[in-house]
Amino acid sequence: MRSNTFFVVLALGVALVAAKEASRGERSVTADNHPYSKLCEKQPDKFICANCKTLVQCVKGQAFTRHCIEDHFCSDRPQFGGGVCYPDEPAECTCVSANTFRVDPYDPQRFFSCKDVGSVPENYKCPDGMVFDEGSAQCQTASGLPPCVVAGTFANPSNCNEYYSCISLRSGWLQKSFMCTTGMMYNEQKDACEDPCMYQFVCQQEGRYPDLLDKQNYFECYMIGGVLRQMRYSCPESYRWDIVSPGVGKCVEDHGDKDDNYAFGQCDIPDDFCPVS
Repeated sequence: MRSNTFFVVLALGVALVAAKEASRGERSVTADNHPYSKLCEKQPDKFICANCKTLVQCVKGQAFTRHCIEDHFCSDRPQFGGGVCYPDEPAECTCVSANTFRVDPYDPQRFFSCKDVGSVPENYKCPDGMVFDEGSAQCQTASGLPPCVVAGTFANPSNCNEYYSCISLRSGWLQKSFMCTTGMMYNEQKDACEDPCMYQFVCQQEGRYPDLLDKQNYFECYMIGGVLRQMRYSCPESYRWDIVSPGVGKCVEDHGDKDDNYAFGQCDIPDDFCPVS
């Protein structure tokens, strides 16, 4: 009997015996009723990729899982009749770029980080109810909205034309989303949709003043030839402008806290959103 063969024995339910493959390390197969059993409901007798590192063998609707060894990834290949742990493929599960985060092609709740090209992926999983967004390199709710942590109504930071309410329930949160009309954005301070261009800054006197549409930016106002001019500057990445006194401020670390000085401070507003007057 070859040493790299394993047998699955079904009796009075399901019992499993896995043999060790001496030449390539141990490959174990275990019964798993949750969460992979749902994958077998419509494909009761098939090999399925649950994620980049997990192969599911469906036997009479029962799910058995196998973890792919280090240099193998779950690949859906027709010549095997479904999923198989295959060396260095598919490319979507490997590190093809350095210093990146990639979503698992089989399970959007999972993602992995890559330190270098060809390095071993570090696998992670978003909290339940969330999926990984490669664009922002963050876990988000399936709707793309931030998760509810307190009750209230909030703007969607990545698109303030959209806002959402969070209602506390005994079993968690009820989240509902809403949209402002075109050209309007949600002002959390006033609990209403407004035209953010109303808050464009215009110098009135010399000094440094916040850009009310972007908390990372500030304006310098100075007099040249009897005319008050203004220039916009940005704090370093991960910093925001903090008001010390009228006309005076400084760049401080941005911890994501809400600042009542900025009506749309949590929003991502394109630079060309407001027409130049």
